[in-house]
Amino acid sequence: MVSNPIKLYEKHFVDKQDERLELFRALVDRFGIDSALYPGSFVHIAPSLFIPEVVDVDTDRRACSFFGRPEVIEYVRKRRRYEHEPEIRFHGIDYIKKIDEPEGSFDLLISQYAGFVSMHCGNYLRPGGILLANNS
Repeated sequence: MVSNPIKLYEKHFVDKQDERLELFRALVDRFGIDSALYPGSFVHIAPSLFIPEVVDVDTDRRACSFFGRPEVIEYVRKRRRYEHEPEIRFHGIDYIKKIDEPEGSFDLLISQYAGFVSMHCGNYLRPGGILLANNS
């Protein structure tokens, strides 16, 4: 179990200046994104600061104990850039397996350092949805 989930997030993203806050802010501002699926998210909760509904998927044991912790939800609540209550769901499975989420329902599919996410998760994007991918 992760003893301090916020320190884990800060160690891997804040301290490395790798939260990508401006990226998520720009995507929401330009495209009005309300929902995202993030396969291979690890503990990267920055999308939840800008997007009201984010579904994270990862098999890392630290991620499995991170999500759902009250400290994580409170961290997002205090820093969110929208009025709605944050809706963060987590699936502790390999994203190549079927995810218990409706197909065609997400505005954004996030692929950052997790391989070819779109091959296995593109069906969860709504028509006209956006695939955010880096060059890894």
